[in-house]
This record gives sequence, C-alpha cells and structure tokens, in this order.
Amino acid sequence: MRYFTVLAGLFLVLSLGGCKEPPAPQVPPLLEIGQRRVTLEQLEHEVKLDYPDLASLTENDLLRIKIRLVQELIDRELIAAEAALLNIDISPDELDAAQAEVRGQYSPEEFSQFLHKQRKSPESWLAALRQRLLTAKVTAALVNQQPAIENEQLEAYYRAHKEDYRRPLEVRARQMLFHSREEAVKVRDLYREGTDFKALAQKFSLSPDRENGGDLGYFAKGMLPPEFDDAIFRLPVGQISDPVASPYGYHLFLVERRRKAGVRPFAAVKDEIYEELRQQQEENIFHQWLETTRKSTVITVRWQLLDPATSH
Repeated sequence: MRYFTVLAGLFLVLSLGGCKEPPAPQVPPLLEIGQRRVTLEQLEHEVKLDYPDLASLTENDLLRIKIRLVQELIDRELIAAEAALLNIDISPDELDAAQAEVRGQYSPEEFSQFLHKQRKSPESWLAALRQRLLTAKVTAALVNQQPAIENEQLEAYYRAHKEDYRRPLEVRARQMLFHSREEAVKVRDLYREGTDFKALAQKFSLSPDRENGGDLGYFAKGMLPPEFDDAIFRLPVGQISDPVASPYGYHLFLVERRRKAGVRPFAAVKDEIYEELRQQQEENIFHQWLETTRKSTVITVRWQLLDPATSH
C-alpha cells in the first residue's frame, strides 16, 4: 500500500511540474524597416523624451504626435542604416564639441529656458543634435560621390541672378567712443595734427572694436542709427567727424573708403555663389536619396498598435 502511495505522489509531482503556463504571445514590432526593428516601447520612450508633460496633451494630440514620430523614426533608421553601410559614426568628442558650441551661446539659465520653449528634455535635445550631425555626415558622403561644381555653373548662376548681387553705396569707416565730448574733441584734434586713427582708437577708445582700430567694415545707409548715418555719409574720405552723441557716449568717425552703388563683380561673389549652389546640391541630393530609399526599402508599420481605430 505504501508503494502505491509513493507512486501516486511521484505521479502528482511530475504532473504538476509539467503543467506550465503557455508563453505569452510576443508583440510584433511597431516598425520593420529592412532588417531594422522599432518596438512600441521605443516609440513611447521617444514620446516621453520629446514631451515630458504628457498630461497636458489630449488623446488626439498624442496620437498625432506618435504618427509624426513614426515618420521621423523611419527616416532616422534609413539614415542610420546608410551610415552603418558607409562606416560613418559620431564620436563622443564630436558630440561634446558640437554640444559645447551650442551651449556656449547661452548661460545655464538661458539654455534651460531654451529647452523649455522647445518642449525638449536635455536627453532628447542631445539625441536630436547627434542625429543632425549624423545626417550632415551622410549627406556630405552622398554629395562627395557627385561631380564637383564647375566654374561654368557658377558663372551661369551669376548671369541669371545678377540683380541679387546689386549693392547700394557703401562706406568703410572707423570709430572711437568716449565718456565726454571734451575727451572726444581732444582726440579729434590729435588726429587732425597727424596722429594715426587706428593708434588713437587703440589707446583712447572705449568701444569693444578698439582692438582692431575701431574698424566697422563696409556698410550702407540704414544699417546704423540715423544720427550716425547723418555724420558718416556726409564725410569726405579721410576726414574725421565732430563728436556725435549717443546713449553710449560720444563717437568720432573716420571714412576710409567709398564703394559706389552697382552690381558686385563675379570675382567678388564667386565664393558666395559656390556656397549657395553647394547647399542647394546637398539638400537636393539628400532628399532625392531619402525618397528613393523609402521606395526601395520594405517598410512595415503596424498602425493598429498605436490605435486600433487608426487605419492608413
């Protein structure tokens, strides 16, 4: 009897051990882009990074945001795949340098306000910065595969857009700044006695441009306050102005050169035209590549995972 009891107990243990719960069905990925996968959880993480205050969004707004992010994720995955194919990456040093360059324009408080206005978390901003750097590198690699912009193209663009390079009368001037009119008059008289303007500016001027002799570069009427224009554009070349009052103090101006109104010559704008055409080329090549890649890549989006009522 004891023998049958042991067998029954052993049978019960084996039976219970074999009664495992069936495995939970696996949720398919939200996106399949070629061999790359993006899950719904990854999309939800993106939403939380971009929109920390989700409670303020309506269901419809949240759905529109998710749909837009899906489209962005598709493009990002295509760019990432191309970057991997071309062996392109963003190093930590490159990302740190780009981050420092942008953040250096702001104080910590200003940068925090900037992120708040952009509705970005620091993590999502950094991810977006990395994506821009990666996109720029991929674009540069695609452009480098194209023929270089020839001089004939630059000249043809110049002929077709000549009026874009028409300039008004411009002057090149220098300035000095003083606390009082008396100080300005003393230095004006030193110039009239033959002392170099640049040397006087470096020694006496309070303006930040004193280091380069008060050089203001070339400018046309309307680029400076009217009281400055009235003094500067009446001056003959080489003559110093009388003191001109402003909220900052008293200014002395010297006109060094005048440049007549007219169309700037091709040689003077050649580099500008090259940069313009290069930028156009980059944008066109990148968008053509992205459109072609979207069409040639098998992309599956399971929209029902976002909202069963959504149909596309």
